[in-house]
Amino acid sequence: MPTAARRIRLGRLPSSPAGPSHDLPARRRGLSRRSVLGGLLGAGAAGAVAGCGLIEPEPAVPAVATDPLETLVAEKQTLLDLYEATIAAHGDLAARLTPLRDAHREHRDALLELLDARRRAALARATPPVPGPSPATSAPAVSTDGAAALVALRAAERTASARSRSACLAVTAGSGTGDAASASERIVVLGSISAAEASHEVALA
Repeated sequence: MPTAARRIRLGRLPSSPAGPSHDLPARRRGLSRRSVLGGLLGAGAAGAVAGCGLIEPEPAVPAVATDPLETLVAEKQTLLDLYEATIAAHGDLAARLTPLRDAHREHRDALLELLDARRRAALARATPPVPGPSPATSAPAVSTDGAAALVALRAAERTASARSRSACLAVTAGSGTGDAASASERIVVLGSISAAEASHEVALA
């Protein structure tokens, strides 16, 4: 008859005396399983949170400093819109005004080229490359009288020339040079634009 030690070595427990069973009750076994599963889920959630901390956030895109030329670009677009509206309202003035309008489009585009690439892209989306008013603004009001419409254009040219000259002088004084072009490039472009606008005022007289 094998001894108890012999039976244990063979992987069989000795028979227990009469009384409560050595097996855990079903309720205790269920609680134990739930406790183990809860612990594993809790450990998994903690690991997931810790893992999220290992993912570095995307670096913030640095803001681009405002360039003084942006305001000037917007003003040139406003002047372009005025020319477009005047030509649309007074077809008899089209031959006279179209070359001046086209010159202002060239001025606007030249200023855009002086800007930082990101600023240039943002402004270009708001300025139409083909004839027509800017999509961001409504067409300006134009007098039904041709002579009065020309007076309004002359006043706009006078203001534009003064603003371009002021911007040129600011660059000469060492302020507002921006990031995309040297001060000398800006002085040449702004000086040329100011002179052209002054000549436009004379041409519209």
